[in-house]
Amino acid sequence: MPKHDWIKNPVHKILQKEGLWPFDKINTVLDVACGLSLKSKYLGAAYILGIDIHEPYLRAIEYNGIYNVIKYDVLKLDNIILDNSFEIVYILDIIEHLPKQDALNLIDICKRKCSCAVVTETPLGYVPQNLDILGFGANELQTHRSGWTISELESLGFSCILRKYTMQNIKRHTKLDVDTNIQLIDGIYLK
Repeated sequence: MPKHDWIKNPVHKILQKEGLWPFDKINTVLDVACGLSLKSKYLGAAYILGIDIHEPYLRAIEYNGIYNVIKYDVLKLDNIILDNSFEIVYILDIIEHLPKQDALNLIDICKRKCSCAVVTETPLGYVPQNLDILGFGANELQTHRSGWTISELESLGFSCILRKYTMQNIKRHTKLDVDTNIQLIDGIYLK
């Protein structure tokens, strides 16, 4: 998602418009697989911890607020984050990059790490991608390995909305042309 869209349409504002965001102020956020975008910065939280396995992304984060980052495998969060440690856990643009079972395990872990909510954003269905569209040499990490439906996320306790979205018109796959017009699922799990 282009940076101008993160600023214009942060996920909490999208959920708020649909009556799904019950919070006035957030103090702590765990941004799982934060990449270089650290999209949680648009929440206005007092403190953010970003975790990503790809160090070049972490080095490229631009944010003046209070945050820390850890280079770590998000599938092993149980080793370093205590349960109920963060009010909000963001898992934006990550579950489609994982095999389905790994993504389900990550969602379960994130539900334990939050004290209030888990927020996710993912394309509806499978969108082919095997290139690092950001240009940081992380093709393997940027490959899409699963597709998601609203009913799957709702069965996990998320309240979801579906919205139309036009991706940047850039090369996303080595062999396939990818339609830039997709739909995104935005969801929130309230504890």
